[in-house]
Amino acid sequence: MKRREFLRLAALGVPAFNIGSLYAAPLAKRISQGQKIRVAVIGCGGRMQQLVEPIMEEQIVALVDPDPKMRMSTLGKMKKIPTAGDLSKVRQFNDYHELYAKMGEEIDAVFIGTPNHHHALAAVLAMRLGIHVFVEKPMASTVEEAQLMGRVARETGVVTQVGNFGHSTKAMRICVDSIQKGLIGEIRDVWCYDDRLNSMMHRPKSAPVPAGMDWDSWCGPAPVCDYYAPNEDHQGLHPHDWHSWIGYGNGSIGNMGTHIMDAAFWSLELGKVHPETIITHEVEFACPGAWAWRDTIDFEFPARGSLPPVTLHWYDGVCPGIPYDKSHVDRYGHALRREWLNLPPILLETEKKWDISDKAPFLNMGTLFCGTRGTIWFSHHSAIRFFPKTLGQEIKKAKKFTYKTTEHTHEFYAAIREKRPANTGFDYSVPLAETLLLANVAARTGKGSVLKWDGNTITNNSAANAFLKTTYRPGWELRA
Repeated sequence: MKRREFLRLAALGVPAFNIGSLYAAPLAKRISQGQKIRVAVIGCGGRMQQLVEPIMEEQIVALVDPDPKMRMSTLGKMKKIPTAGDLSKVRQFNDYHELYAKMGEEIDAVFIGTPNHHHALAAVLAMRLGIHVFVEKPMASTVEEAQLMGRVARETGVVTQVGNFGHSTKAMRICVDSIQKGLIGEIRDVWCYDDRLNSMMHRPKSAPVPAGMDWDSWCGPAPVCDYYAPNEDHQGLHPHDWHSWIGYGNGSIGNMGTHIMDAAFWSLELGKVHPETIITHEVEFACPGAWAWRDTIDFEFPARGSLPPVTLHWYDGVCPGIPYDKSHVDRYGHALRREWLNLPPILLETEKKWDISDKAPFLNMGTLFCGTRGTIWFSHHSAIRFFPKTLGQEIKKAKKFTYKTTEHTHEFYAAIREKRPANTGFDYSVPLAETLLLANVAARTGKGSVLKWDGNTITNNSAANAFLKTTYRPGWELRA
């Protein structure tokens, strides 16, 4: 342990023997029959508050968030659940370092719903204590972090799960099964698109940090930045606009890419290989330090056994010719008209071909699988459509599929109790995360860039390799 971190934890009143135990690597924690899984929630913002009820099917013993208002809001939701019981012993912390030092032996699993720049550190510290980890998407901020998280998961044997909730739905299983049994034939192109603009029109004016908030802990591994409040153009750095800033979030593809790319990775077994070439066709930035407001990027994957090479195409933001301003994009990062979105041209062509452009157009985010025998369109959660429609006759109730976050949480808990991998554990999720994080690298290298990737290094652009790594603020380093 670095002396700086030792002193930082000592200042929190953590005994020296507990500080040392942060870096122990015991076997993954096992749950005795009849015992509740003891859970800590790290990051108490909107996403974790949405999951409170399914998480509480086991036992929440701690809440961690540098904003006490978020913790109290989550506690309030917990109190409304009929089976909540006595919550007086739920402990609260600003910083997960203190949580692990003081309660590491009393926690079996963590749910991590922090901004992205905390994901890797919070998860790695937990895994090295034998604590099972559920982490929100994307699982890491950089390729280097994702690879480290995968390695530590293998070393410790803990159960891991990434929050791409659609993976546990019936609709996605139907989509994957249909593709894998050859329903639409051979697939060489997949078109993924997103309607989000997780970017910034301009840098807002700084504002006082909310009363009682531990801003230093919120910034954590990233440089300490100015806080800014919600305004007419944006939602505020905390709790949402961090998505838009390099070093804190991962832009539009980081926000939604794990969800939208999931069906392609699963059905076409893309995790068995890595994209060999990443091509940036379009990228536009507005505010220094913020992610792009338009990305059009291709990932070229080689053959996987009998499966042919395939190109995964990614589109987000607004289309060329449409400016990024208040007249075209709202403060939540959505284009005000569908025709302004940066949609794949083949998506609109498919709507016209099957005469659905006016009657029932595709949703504003999703995936189009183009095969030699037909086409499947899939949302990232619960909608699936077949073209020609005769291909989907055996799935007459497809439009009635529902999406429930409880299914994915149940899978994580079941995997812990059954001592098996969860369905989107790090073994599955690291290759998916690497791909969308490579899109961040490609965007930062600029329009027209062509990157060659060997699974560890960009071989034709040495400068771009710097974007694969994270530089940590002193006192918040992540040990390899």
